[in-house]
Amino acid sequence: MSEEANKQALPDPKMSRQTIFGEKFLGTVFEEDDFDGAVFHAGNLYCVAVTGSNLDQARIEECSMQDAQFRNMAMANASFQAVDLHGVSFRDASLAGASVMHLDMNSSRFEHLNLNESVYNSCAFVGAKFDDCIWEDATIDGIAVRDLLAAYKEVHNE
Repeated sequence: MSEEANKQALPDPKMSRQTIFGEKFLGTVFEEDDFDGAVFHAGNLYCVAVTGSNLDQARIEECSMQDAQFRNMAMANASFQAVDLHGVSFRDASLAGASVMHLDMNSSRFEHLNLNESVYNSCAFVGAKFDDCIWEDATIDGIAVRDLLAAYKEVHNE
């Protein structure tokens, strides 16, 4: 996409509470944008890079976000449903209270995240890597993550 076309495709930096339907942001870079409470539906966000932005309470539904990068941002109480996050990278972010359903998170990387009270249902995590994440009161398919980690340590004698 040309630089001019990319500029035209960018949403208003203050997109809070708006619905963004079917947009194609392939490879777009978002920096310090406010998407608080915004809804992304049926969009192509493949390889986007999002840095220092606010996606608190945002809803992301039926979007392709393969190989996207999220850095230094707020995503508290965000909702992800039927999103392809294969190969995505989250770093230095808060997903506290997030609701995540029916996602492909295979081969994804999660570093320095606050995942407190987040809920994951019907998600694929094959090959995903979690480093320095806070999981207090988070659940995966209705099971507390602390219980899953305790069972893993017991089985592996750690």
